[in-house]
Amino acid sequence: MTSNDAPPAYVHTVYDETYRAKSYRQPSITSMANRPNLLGQLEYHSAQTDGSFAICVASGEGVFVSQDLLESIPAEHRPALDTDLAGQSVELLMGGPVISVGTTFLPFILTDAETGSRMRIVLYAFVVPKLLMGMFIGRPNDFWREESWASGGVTFTFDFGQGGVHRVKGM
Repeated sequence: MTSNDAPPAYVHTVYDETYRAKSYRQPSITSMANRPNLLGQLEYHSAQTDGSFAICVASGEGVFVSQDLLESIPAEHRPALDTDLAGQSVELLMGGPVISVGTTFLPFILTDAETGSRMRIVLYAFVVPKLLMGMFIGRPNDFWREESWASGGVTFTFDFGQGGVHRVKGM
């Protein structure tokens, strides 16, 4: 999206970590984290893309976003990068640790599997260079409740508190 384009249609925010105290004892990705199982969409994105990006929900502690994904958001809409935690070590299942370049509050959109309605969530995330996909969400976390597998694929159940319980179809 360029600055001349109209803003995206309003999408209701069901969960926002902006004013929640978030911290992780030892941020880690304890999964191969190379197989996406959920699809998110950026609220603002380049006109050359539809804004969709791969998410891996698996074992680990923390939420991580690719530096490339963050930088793909047009500058006028890009969430601020807080460098107070730059240099934070993030343990990986395979290979050595990676070092974060900071943290951000990343807004993105998911689609409810039952109603088809779009919902906006904002997660506190470590920004990591060279992450294998757009985002990694470690579980357990505050909102993840269930992962159900069937012949049609995976469905995640998220409980966003006041934002309600939503089922999101995975990939």
